[in-house]
Amino acid sequence: MAQARLLLADDDRIILTTFGEGLRNAGYEVIEVDSGEAALKVVAEKQVDLVILDVDMPGITGIETAYKMRSLGVPVIFLTAYDSEKMVEAAVAEGALGYIIKPIDVAKVIPTIKTALERAGDLQELKKAQDRLNAALDTGKVVNVVVGMIMERYSISQDEAFELLRQKARSERRKVREVAADMVNAWKVLSRLNPGCSSAGKKKR
Repeated sequence: MAQARLLLADDDRIILTTFGEGLRNAGYEVIEVDSGEAALKVVAEKQVDLVILDVDMPGITGIETAYKMRSLGVPVIFLTAYDSEKMVEAAVAEGALGYIIKPIDVAKVIPTIKTALERAGDLQELKKAQDRLNAALDTGKVVNVVVGMIMERYSISQDEAFELLRQKARSERRKVREVAADMVNAWKVLSRLNPGCSSAGKKKR
């Protein structure tokens, strides 16, 4: 199994050195940076499995960095010397998957990191499933719109309309959704050229 890649961000050089070495000895690949700005640069260039952010850093704080990380879909746990309720609430609000209090005992925090990595994997799979569902729903919407257009144009049933669309896709060796999307786009262009074309295309009774 490939090593998990961790990004450790802390402006304290001693923390970076000792904690980073402890994580490597535990089997992780570790990238060390000393600021939120540097952390954001790393995740923009490399795949990172988990970011460990010091809350109190100069420049962009850990909380601000976590906010940006969340928009990039990067999981985060916080590192701080302050065991305060408000800090914990802020961490949770930014979607933190864990919370480590200084001074650090590497052996004791490894379970927190493992749990965060597992949760991050679960969330990633959930997002992929949601994306697949959304894509399927979008596909259904486009196809349904075109099937409705064909039904109206030729006064035929839904099954007959879908079969016509399917035959066209098969003849062009394309997916049904692709053909349907092209038809919707063409219809939009015609509608802009002639606002009355939506009614002009209807079959005369």
